[in-house]
This record gives sequence, C-alpha cells and structure tokens, in this order.
Amino acid sequence: MQHQRLLSTISAALLAAACAPVDPSTGPSAGSGFFGAEDGPARGGRCKVSLVPTTLPKPEALVDADAFRAAAARLWVAAGRPAGHVLLSIRHSPDGVQVRRAVIESTVPQAVADSLQALVFDYRRETPRTAGEWGVRLRVELGEAMEMSVERRRECAPRPREEERLAANPFDVRDQGAGSAAGLPATDPGLVWVRVHLDAAGRVTDATVERGVRRGVWEQRLLSYVRTMAFYPAVEDGYPVASETTLRLRLSSIL
Repeated sequence: MQHQRLLSTISAALLAAACAPVDPSTGPSAGSGFFGAEDGPARGGRCKVSLVPTTLPKPEALVDADAFRAAAARLWVAAGRPAGHVLLSIRHSPDGVQVRRAVIESTVPQAVADSLQALVFDYRRETPRTAGEWGVRLRVELGEAMEMSVERRRECAPRPREEERLAANPFDVRDQGAGSAAGLPATDPGLVWVRVHLDAAGRVTDATVERGVRRGVWEQRLLSYVRTMAFYPAVEDGYPVASETTLRLRLSSIL
C-alpha cells in the first residue's frame, strides 16, 4: 500500500533530461524524410554529431571504390544522367560486417537512390574489428566525375514520454508516515541522479541510483518508479537504438 501511495503522489521535475532545441545546422535537410513523427527534432530531441568512430574511414574502406564507381556510372547513364546526390547511412557490427544501409537523403529519383543503395551492399567491404557497433554516412555525388565522401551520423538522445507532464510538478517520494524525502532532511530536498538503460523500443532494462539518495527502501521505491517510465528511444540516423541516459530528479518533501 505504501508503494501504491508513493506512485499515486509521484511526479517529477526532469532537469537534465529536458532536451534543448535542435540546431538546424546539425539536423537533417528539409524534406529528407530523415525522422519519423516521434523521432528527433519532430519531438524536440537533443541531437548531435556522433564522435564514433574517432577517425572517419575513407570511402574506399567501406566499398570497393573502383567497382562501385563503374557500376554507379552505368546506373546513372541508364537513368538519363540525373544531377544530384544520395546520402546513405551505413552501420557496421564490431566484427566489421555491414549490418545496415539506408537512404536518408536524395535529390535524384527514388529508383536511382534505391539502386545505388543496392550497389553499396553489392560492393561492401569488411572493416577492422572494433569494441562496438559504429556507423557513418556515405555521400555519393552523381555526375561525369562520381565523387564519394564520408560524413558523421547524427544521434538524438532518449527522453521520457512523460516529460512535459512531469516537468510541471514537484517530484515527491515522501512516505505519508515519514519525516523526510527519500531519507534526506525535509529542509534539503536535494537532487538524485539515476542512470537508466533503455532498449531500442524505449523500455527501461535497468536503472541505478548514481548519487543523491540513501541506499535502502527509498532507493528501491525510486528505482521501481523509474522502471515504469516510458521513453522515446535514442535515434541514430533515423533508427531507434539501445542507449543509456542519466535523469536528474529533484526530490521535495510534503510541507
């Protein structure tokens, strides 16, 4: 019953999880179809340029460049020599296998972009082993001189789906019969940092208190609540991915 009363009175001021407006210079181009209705800038996501890998690979490390250019040139001629470019998102597994590729921006007919994506798969290369999955963007400029370049992908951090409602209320985890909030003095509500692990669907898979609350029953009640929260998942180049984030919550006592 105490736990039910706790949940019935809980609301939160999510300080660090509030996402800043997206910088248009780091977001996708207008009309690219990069994000879905609940992803990235469309939902106020906090987006940035990925720093992984530390050093960008050359296009030749991702595809057999000579064979790819030759096949792309034939495709371009057969399509009527359309001017423009295709931007693809490519992801590699830790063992160097290309596990995903997708067109995220194109200024040529869709059929040409889709065929170019197929060529990236046909002429893919395996890359050196790494500690984790990583991805980049491959930009192909179509024309008499077929140009390729590698760019960094964009990442959008996860955020709670209840953020707007929670931000409007104090976060109160005081038991009705206790004299302080989460074991802290009533005069000092304090802050709590909770590390949250999420899967690609935005479900909490694990949560731990990093700072700001005593170990024991209050910690478990707080974590039980956090584990019931729903999140918009992290997004990498338009694809939901597993991630971690830290919630900074303010605790306040009932006066």
